[in-house]
Amino acid sequence: MTEPHDITVRKVKFEFPDELDDVLPGNDPVRETYLVAFSLTMPYLEPYLIRTFRSVADDITDPGLAADVQEFIGQEAQHFQNHRRINEIIKDQLGPTVAAELRAIEDRLDADYRRFNTSKSRRFNLAYVEGFEAMTGAMALTSIAEAEAGRSTLSPGAWGQLWGWHLAEEMEHRTVAFDLYEHLEGSYPYRVVGSLRAQAHFQRAIDRLQRVLLASQGQPARPHVPYWFSAGRSRYLNTFKRSYDPGLIDPGPIPALILSQYAA
Repeated sequence: MTEPHDITVRKVKFEFPDELDDVLPGNDPVRETYLVAFSLTMPYLEPYLIRTFRSVADDITDPGLAADVQEFIGQEAQHFQNHRRINEIIKDQLGPTVAAELRAIEDRLDADYRRFNTSKSRRFNLAYVEGFEAMTGAMALTSIAEAEAGRSTLSPGAWGQLWGWHLAEEMEHRTVAFDLYEHLEGSYPYRVVGSLRAQAHFQRAIDRLQRVLLASQGQPARPHVPYWFSAGRSRYLNTFKRSYDPGLIDPGPIPALILSQYAA
């Protein structure tokens, strides 16, 4: 049995202004549109994570892990609710034509995740969740390293605060998806295959959304490597090693410092 990790559900409701000048300021269109595209997936991806974990709750025999899973679910619920609210503001600003294009892609992604829950195996879904969480862990660690080096480009406004809080909580619950996959499935080769499959599926949705967003900003509508990948390549590739264990990762003091601003 494992001891529960220190994971806290913080019921945060950000105060978003009606106009978000710091979301797409045009300083770095590729990075800015990637983050918006990522945010647009959250009201569909994170409920999928929650449904997947709830569907296997009765299979968990480790009380510590079961407690971690419930805290993970609580955090993810807070994430997607805040992203959904800010996403609607962003789409309103982009106008009805662009919003309609984005919603069509969102609807397709939502349908995919609902189909995965109803037609795919437990192993498929747990490997998908683990692969997504491993990828976002690498993204979060890279963002933290940028902040430590004084190179963070996140704005001090609500948009930047949302991402800082979200990525900090990704670090706080970084062990849960991996531990749950190992507890219920455990196959290393399938974890690697499932991770790659999950990340390819997710990235296709990001590419479609980002093309629409880039075009809306007068930029060439073509796919781009995720902005964090160059600096975070080694962190990302580490997730595919047999020895990978997110519990051994030290995220440093910044996540705890960010999260200290938000009450449990």
